[in-house]
Amino acid sequence: MANAAFVIANLIVGADGSTTKAGSSIGLSTPADRKLFHELRAQSAAIIIGGNTARREPYKKTPIPLYIITHSNLRLQPKNQLAKQINLPPVSAMESIFADFKDQPNSQLLVEAGPKLLQELIELNLVQRLYLTVNLKQSGENKIDLNLLLSKFELIENEEVDGCEFKVFQLTK
Repeated sequence: MANAAFVIANLIVGADGSTTKAGSSIGLSTPADRKLFHELRAQSAAIIIGGNTARREPYKKTPIPLYIITHSNLRLQPKNQLAKQINLPPVSAMESIFADFKDQPNSQLLVEAGPKLLQELIELNLVQRLYLTVNLKQSGENKIDLNLLLSKFELIENEEVDGCEFKVFQLTK
């Protein structure tokens, strides 16, 4: 699938590879992680999430368009005027999103999806860069296999700030 948009993803995990604490990623976040989160959003043209993320995380207001890739026919974000729900498999959904940005060839799209959709997009080689925050002081639930998640990437940056490791990975060709 050819696309001119640059797709990045942002994910926080606990020290044990958990993706949530008390049912949400917010429990793993820190002020430094929130700062990066907002910087990535400020540089992006749209946010992409999955249905589970839409149900569990606070996406009622977003500063940029929000795309929800889901299998559900229920309207997941009725109060977000910038939300567009796409009821298609991930590859078809991404083709639809790329079509929305065909006139903006250098757009950056930000995936804030949970691990299931994120892994699917990675397997399809649709994520060029992954920003991974590891909270070294917190653990939680919904653990993922980081080796599998990162198997197509190479580490290009690594920094520790306030008990978190901030890692940036680039898709290898």
